[in-house]
Amino acid sequence: MNKFNYLIKILVSLIIVLNGLVVKSQSVYKNADDRLFLEYFLLESEHDEGSYIQGDLTEYGFQKYSYGVIPKHRSDENRMITIRSNVVIDSSLYTENLCLVVFPSDYPCNIYLNGKLIGKRGNYKKGYTTRIHYSESIYLPQSIIQYNKINELAFQLYPKQGEINPFNKSFIANDEDAARYVFLRNFFGYKLIMALSFCGFVFFVFYFVTYLSRKEYSDKKYLWFAFMNLFIIISLINNIISHDFANTFLIELISRVGFQLAMVVGLLFLVDYTQIFKERGLLAKRVIVLAYGIAIVMLLFQKNTSDLIKINNTYPIIVLLLGNISFIIISALYYKKEKDLKSFVLFSIYILNLLAGFSDSYYFAVLMIKPYVLLTPYTVFFINLVIFFILAVDNTRIYHLATQKTEELKSLNENLGLLVEERTQRIINYTKDLENTNKTKDKFFSIIAHDLKNPFNSMIGYSDILKTEYKDLSDEEIKADINILYTTSKNGHILLDNLLQWAQSQTNQINYDPKKIHLYTIVQECIEGVETISKFKNIEIINNVPKNLEITADENLLKTILRNLLSNAVKYTSRKGLVIAKAEIQNEMVEISVKDTGVGISEKEKKELFLIEKMHSRLGTNNERGSGLGLILSKEFVEKHGGTISVVSEEGFGSEFKFTIPLK
Repeated sequence: MNKFNYLIKILVSLIIVLNGLVVKSQSVYKNADDRLFLEYFLLESEHDEGSYIQGDLTEYGFQKYSYGVIPKHRSDENRMITIRSNVVIDSSLYTENLCLVVFPSDYPCNIYLNGKLIGKRGNYKKGYTTRIHYSESIYLPQSIIQYNKINELAFQLYPKQGEINPFNKSFIANDEDAARYVFLRNFFGYKLIMALSFCGFVFFVFYFVTYLSRKEYSDKKYLWFAFMNLFIIISLINNIISHDFANTFLIELISRVGFQLAMVVGLLFLVDYTQIFKERGLLAKRVIVLAYGIAIVMLLFQKNTSDLIKINNTYPIIVLLLGNISFIIISALYYKKEKDLKSFVLFSIYILNLLAGFSDSYYFAVLMIKPYVLLTPYTVFFINLVIFFILAVDNTRIYHLATQKTEELKSLNENLGLLVEERTQRIINYTKDLENTNKTKDKFFSIIAHDLKNPFNSMIGYSDILKTEYKDLSDEEIKADINILYTTSKNGHILLDNLLQWAQSQTNQINYDPKKIHLYTIVQECIEGVETISKFKNIEIINNVPKNLEITADENLLKTILRNLLSNAVKYTSRKGLVIAKAEIQNEMVEISVKDTGVGISEKEKKELFLIEKMHSRLGTNNERGSGLGLILSKEFVEKHGGTISVVSEEGFGSEFKFTIPLK
């Protein structure tokens, strides 16, 4: 019976041992190409290095670890935690170099394999930070590994007061796979974050210095953007500093305050850059500073890491979330306003940043583990990079605009000489016009003083003869003197009429009133007006204008033109001569001409015939006097109609004056 009881006890003990082996150990590790993720058991152990790293898990009271928070029931002076895992390594892996891959950790620790120390992370004996942000590959010496037996792998953690973050998983793999994994994890982890932080520091220095030194960068949005980069670096300080550098609480405090400051300047930048709030921009800025100022004060008044994390997960984390949502709302309104590529890119990157925040929060708050890649630092840097290029593009446009204005100014300077020359020429032309005006005035007074005076002298002389000597004169002599008086007064009247019309023309007092008229009738009236003079010289005037021809012209101006041309033709034609007036249509114009059989005009006189400064007159064939003003006046009146006047003449063979007037 005793033997039977003894056998029962042995079987029960064996079952307990076997059951412990199944529960407290991993599966056998046979394939080095695979990764064996370890299961852990946790115990709040004594503060004594090397304790509880070997021995029965069940006997010591280890509990299966679910990767939740680290317990904190022990005193602050005795907070050591032992985490154990049992693994059977198959003897087929004897020739393989195996490594243990440990992830970023929140605690310094000593790592043991089968009671032998194989690695240390951090320094728990001195001031340290809990943040160890790099992964590490730790070689498992073949001399320590127990093949085909249970290998006891232990981590002794040294958390401080308030430190309860979960312990990350680890796995065993061959050395090549372990090295590759560690490299990639570290590259996309803290190393890339450090590189991006350096770039952000460059952005900060560049825009801060240019804001202080360049007037065109005195806009506050450049200052906000500079500090965006600085405060982002500060907020990532607990990712940049790995271990043995500073106090955990201080690093955590700086980091979490940095997040709040980065959000403040980020929102201030967006308000100034987008100008969405316009006149309410100052109010929006005050609300932003007040909201995040409260969060910063709440963080600053904490005394340890645990309290800091607790308070951070209340109001401060809520305003950070609201800030990210505000980024999206403001950038969306800006895109609605601008509808261009840069506003769309800005809106899109803020959306990505919010999604990255949700992803990281899910790993930390729900899964309670560190993500393989922390996305938020990268999206935040990408925001700064996008804004950097947007500001660069904006400034490039401003630069091109300034360059364009400079080129325009240069062009104006180059053309300044031409402008001065042009204005000088205008002054010269104006001076010439004044000289011509003076010449015209002088000619005007010359005509009044001389040419208009002569007819009156003749009339006074012949009138005096008739008054005092008419009894001694024969009827023929009296008749001749009366004819001379008539001719002289007629010519004087024509001269006076021309003079008055010319004076009106020079002062723009001539009314131009074109109407439809019968040209033949107008020409005939003008012929009858000079008929007395023509009959005295026995000159025949023929009207060859078509009787049904109608034109549009100012009747008074046209009569002045025709009367002057007919008077000149009669004046310079000898007795028994011939004067012919005719008209014909040519290309929407009517050409009117007065042709005579008179003395003709020399080439020199033809060149000066219509020039006011060269105006002169010669005696007619019967010693008639004239001023030369009639042709000047005729030219002005023809041009007022939109036509031209010309002369065809040869000295000794008569002259033909032609002028055109539009039919309509």
